Amino acid sequence: MAKHLKIDDLTKGNVWTMTESDINQMLQDGKKREGFSDIEAHYMNIIRPVFDIVYLDRSDEEKVKQLEAEKFDIFSVPSEGENNAIAIRKHQIKKVTDLTLENIAHLLPEEVLSLIQNNLGTGWEGLPLALQDIIESAFYVDCAIMPEAAMHRKGGIIDRRKADGYEVLEIERGSWIEGIFLKPKPKIEKVRFSSAIEDDVKRRSHSEDDIDNEEDDDDENDLEELDDEIQNEEDDDDVMDEESPSIEDIDEIDEVEIEDEENE
Repeated sequence: MAKHLKIDDLTKGNVWTMTESDINQMLQDGKKREGFSDIEAHYMNIIRPVFDIVYLDRSDEEKVKQLEAEKFDIFSVPSEGENNAIAIRKHQIKKVTDLTLENIAHLLPEEVLSLIQNNLGTGWEGLPLALQDIIESAFYVDCAIMPEAAMHRKGGIIDRRKADGYEVLEIERGSWIEGIFLKPKPKIEKVRFSSAIEDDVKRRSHSEDDIDNEEDDDDENDLEELDDEIQNEEDDDDVMDEESPSIEDIDEIDEVEIEDEENE
């Protein structure tokens, strides 16, 4: 069954999985929509890093032959000015420097190892760190350099890595061998919250903040009340101290009473 693709289906994440026919179908779907010219640039920015696109007049036989020789697929489209056809060609990943974060996830381990093998024999360590990071974003990578006998020993590193699902590339280094091992990392789908869930999360967050603020206010009020109680107790103690006679006062009273008795 033929796929019925719409321009809305196109993203930076899936454009590398599309064929030339898919892209043509999506573009024709978009051009049927009112106002597509206002957003066409957005989709072309997604397409052009992966596909070459040329509009042409199909009656120009020389141009058609040239594009077909360059591996373009040519499709008839509704006439736009002098053009009534579109030529589309997917970029070929021929060199390790063609790798990007967008296309690496759509390659097989053996394809990546082939690119490394054809990179002037640099091996893994000879790759720029930026390219290593791109490859490691989609693959588990292991590398070992050891004598050929040790590399190929029964139950050795090659046997173990193959048993773990790795693809192997061997590069001769004199009497030694550099082994590069690649295994795809599991693809993790990004989960997007619906607006309703996001609103609920925000509402819960605000509610928790309100509760925390109320608790903070309660704590502050408790501290203020405690301070007031302590201050009141201290004030009461001061009053009692002022009203209660001191030892010196009592002694003076006793002396006055004794003098009065003697005078009598």
